[in-house]
This record gives sequence, structure tokens and C-alpha cells, in this order.
Amino acid sequence: MRRAVLVSLVLLASSSLLAQQVDIPLSNWTVPPYRAASPGITPMVDLDGPRAFIPVQPCRIVDTRLANGLYGGPALAANVNRTFEIPAGPCLGIPTLGISAYSLSIGAILPPADGFLTAWPAGSTQPVVSQLNFLTNEVVANAAIVPNGDNNSITVRVNVGTHIYIDINGYFSSSWTGIINNFYLTHNSTAPVANFHNDSTGCPQGCALWATSHSTSIGAQAIYADLVTGGANSAAVEGHQGSFINLGSYNPSGVRGEGGPGLTNGVLGISPYQAVAGSLINSTTGAELTWGILGASMGVDSPGTAPWGVFSGGSMGAVGVKAFLDPHPTDPSRAIGYVSLEGPEAGTYFRGRARFQNGMARIPVPEHFRLVTDAEGLTVQITPIGAMASFAVLRMDLNEIVVQASRNVEFSYLVQGVRATYKDLDPFRGSAEFRPRSADAKLPAWLSPAQQRRLIQNGTYREDGTVNPETARRLGWDRVWAARERPAPEPAPE
Repeated sequence: MRRAVLVSLVLLASSSLLAQQVDIPLSNWTVPPYRAASPGITPMVDLDGPRAFIPVQPCRIVDTRLANGLYGGPALAANVNRTFEIPAGPCLGIPTLGISAYSLSIGAILPPADGFLTAWPAGSTQPVVSQLNFLTNEVVANAAIVPNGDNNSITVRVNVGTHIYIDINGYFSSSWTGIINNFYLTHNSTAPVANFHNDSTGCPQGCALWATSHSTSIGAQAIYADLVTGGANSAAVEGHQGSFINLGSYNPSGVRGEGGPGLTNGVLGISPYQAVAGSLINSTTGAELTWGILGASMGVDSPGTAPWGVFSGGSMGAVGVKAFLDPHPTDPSRAIGYVSLEGPEAGTYFRGRARFQNGMARIPVPEHFRLVTDAEGLTVQITPIGAMASFAVLRMDLNEIVVQASRNVEFSYLVQGVRATYKDLDPFRGSAEFRPRSADAKLPAWLSPAQQRRLIQNGTYREDGTVNPETARRLGWDRVWAARERPAPEPAPE
């Protein structure tokens, strides 16, 4: 008996020594198509739903002929489990999330006797079938699809002690992560994680990503983005209008939200610093033309300041009035609405009360008014209080207003000017704001009745509220609409 054991040990040592000398080149292999339902390959445990195969550069994860370690020696002992965490091994590009199974090539290297190898997802029960049947003193390998197990690991077991190697050439993901219908995900830190390119005719007006939710649950979302970590200028959702814009195109948008019927939100954002932010970039020069934020605190508020509800890096416009509300002091069902003063210029002013002494009064100009107001075009209004008097303005500039009166009375004053940085505004301007969006557009209901009548009067719309085709042809709107419907040219491949 001792002689038989000695012979066995000698054979095992001899086989191991020969195994160290065998060159096993790394090569690719054909991955069988996998589907959870027959026909197809069903691995050791069933996987629900279809899976996308993501190829990686063929790589050797395990070679027990190497120095002892997690992915090296020693050789597998008979009937002893060994577990390998695949993404943590020496092969790069294998993610830790969304993996359903691994495409592997598993080989036995010159085993001392005939036997078999079984691989299965770590944490699961060992199956009753093997992935590999090997022969004495031969290098035998077989392709296998092994489901992912606990801690992204697989477990391997042999019934005869032997050296083995394991190569990988891809994985199956529960997410569509290959180039499928122009949509792919990457795990490359230097490339976008998700890339959508949609030329489908079923996508209204051409869109990269179309998401639809039929849920009636409170707070349901078609798209939900969660920025878990991020540095300066991070965003959960960022929209960017590309550099190519059809000439004459109408309002291309980085992010546009349109609420449906009822009390729905087009874009709703919640953030400690800014809710919704956007900018307009010139497609030819790359310069930022304007930007705006809805709900902005500008990072850190200084003492005495409050966050902005709306802040714009450029001018703000509206077709309707610019109004503000105050609560009614006694009736909780009502509010008081005032409308901002409107005019053809960016006016500035300051006002107050004073009294004439010896027929003269000097009104100092506040620093804030002086710093923003143009020196030309000042006007001064004087109103006597308590008695009749005549007045004359002897001097008015950005330092001081000097007024002379016939009587020493109290008076109120109003000094007006124009904002220096916008003193040359022209109230007449070219406009696309009232241009119909398409030939099928209807007269907008958000216009006042008087504005609607004007658009019918000037020929933009007809009496029935439809677009006037003669005006559209005369002003070239029809060409703009046609150009917008044409697909944008494909970007040159990198």
C-alpha cells in the first residue's frame, strides 16, 4: 500500500513539473449564443430574460502554475472548492455591476489521471454536471458560460488534483451594453457611460432617447437621474445642443420641458444650489451667448442676500407682463398683483424728500445710482408740499442736483436716468418669437386677445387660427420648417 501511494505521489510531482513547461497560448474562441429559454445554452442556474454579450480582450484570469496567490498557485486539490472573484483579477474592463454570467475557457494542464472539472456561481449549490472532462497527461480545455455568483465570483472544483487555467473573452450583462441599435454603454472612464443615437422614424421630431412611463403612481418619472457624487459644476442631467444647427432652425434646445394638460411640470429640479440651469452656446464661435438658472443660490449666499428664483446671465424677455404679488393683509383668498413699469429704455431712478433753505436745495446723488446710470439724459421732477412755489434746476449731474425755489417749502423729488450699459437699446427688433413652429401650428392660447388679433392682422395667422401660408412663403418660414425636418448629417467617425 505504501508503495502505491509513493508511486502516485511521484506521478503527481512529475505531472506538475511537466505542466510548468507547457506553453499554452492565449487565443479567442466562439461564444455560443445564450438565451434563458430553450433552444439555447442554459448554464448551471437559470437566468431570467435576455442578456447582452459584451466582449473583452481575451485575457487569462487564472493560472495555477504561477506563484501562489488568489489567481495563481497552488494546483487545485482533489474535491476541494476554490473561488475566484472575476472583476478583481488581473483582467481589466470587467465591471462589478449588472453581470449575469462570464464567457470562459477553462483548461486542465497535464492532469495525473482522468477526471472532470465543475464550475458554478459562488454561493450556489454545486451542479451535477461538469464543464470539462480531462484526460491523463493532456491539455484539455472547454468553453463554458458560468453565471455570476456571490461577490462577482465563481467556484471551481476538480475530482483529480491538477493545474488549471481560466481565460475570459466577455461577459453577459443584465443591461444592454453592446452596440445594439445605436445604443451602447461603456465601462471606459475616458468615454461616456451611455451613448444614444436614434434615427428611428417612430421617434417624434428625432430624438436620441425616448422614455415613456405609464405609471399612475404619485411621483412617477419617465427618466430619473441621481447624481450620487460630483465636484464643481456637476449635474444630474445636462443637455447640450450640438455644434451643427440647420440654418434658420427654430429654438434648438439643450434641455426643453413641456408639461402636458393639467398641472404638470415641463422641467422640475431640486438642488441646494440651483434647480434648473441652461446656457446657449454660439455654434460657430463657441462663445456663451446667454445663460439662466431657475432657483439659484449661486453656491454660498453672503449675509443679507437671498437666493434667486430666476437669474439670467443675459436679458430676460416675456410676451406678457412682468408682475409680482403680495398677500392680501386681511383676506387669505386674495392677493394684490402689481405690474412692472414698462418703457423703451432701461430706466434708473432715485427719489426722496427735502426742504429749501434760503431758496436753495442740494440733492446728493447716491453712489449706487451714479455707478449704473449714464451721465447724459438725466431728468428731475420737483413737487412742492404744503404751499405753492416755483422751481428751477440749476445743475444736474451724477454728483449733485442743485434746485432753486421761490419759497422755502418742503418738496419731493424724482431723479431719472438710463442704465449706462444698456443706453442704446432699440425698441424695434427682428423677431422669431411669434413665428409659428410649423405649418400645422395653431394661434397660441397663451397670448392675450389683443395680441392674437394683431397676429391675425399682420398676416401671421388666419382668422380660424391656422398659419397663413402666403406669409410663410413670403418670409421663408416654410424653408426653415423643411430644413428642420431634414436629418442632421452624421458626425465623422473618430
